Amino acid sequence: MNDALAHTRLAEVLELIDSWGSLYNRRWGNQEPYEEDPRLSTQVESLIDKVRARTKLAHDVIAAMGEQDLAARVVEKNEYGGHPFTQARVAIVEAIAILTQREELDEIVGPIGPRLSASELHPTIWDAAARLWDDGHIRAAVQTASAALEGMLQGIVGPGMSGTNLAILFSTNDPTEGSPRLRLRNVDMASTTWKSAHEGAAALVRGAFMAVRNLVSHPGWPDPSNREALEMLAVLSYVAHLVDQSDTVVE
Repeated sequence: MNDALAHTRLAEVLELIDSWGSLYNRRWGNQEPYEEDPRLSTQVESLIDKVRARTKLAHDVIAAMGEQDLAARVVEKNEYGGHPFTQARVAIVEAIAILTQREELDEIVGPIGPRLSASELHPTIWDAAARLWDDGHIRAAVQTASAALEGMLQGIVGPGMSGTNLAILFSTNDPTEGSPRLRLRNVDMASTTWKSAHEGAAALVRGAFMAVRNLVSHPGWPDPSNREALEMLAVLSYVAHLVDQSDTVVE
């Protein structure tokens, strides 16, 4: 998310609400006497749809920030003693404050960079690992996820092949009887990219078993940290996604 752009847009919405709110309060506010100028009523009515549209944008921006409770307050709501966007205005002010704090933190600690969420991994991998992971059995979670990937590949070629031998699924050779191939979609077979993509996918399958499954299954290998284990799951997940992006070709 572009925090700087979000900050700018929210500030623009806040300025619009304040400008419109000033007109509203002059015409309909709780301070008497009201201004009866019909042109004022026309201004209030002509701008309200724009205020509604931009307030919806502010709602979506704040939701994208991960501030769901705050976003829920960015709505049109009739309130005694204020215009119908008073509550939304306060919430937008709070959201701008949060973004300002984020920007200040970035200046202090530098870029944080993207974050990897385990729940966003391939469902075959995360579903196999989730319960063990949540119970603190990190090593077992990676082992179980590795077995799930192996089972996924064996579902294509059959149970007679396992481990690194499953890399043959991405072999650039033609399929033979009883030995199907996986072919990545949307890659032109006439291009050099096609060969590179499939040889790379085969290497990743071998790597998933040699550098992930085999290591965590070896009694002498130390338990991975949470970070290391998550990176291992990401390797398995990427291979599983490559399988999903492929068609099975038989002789």
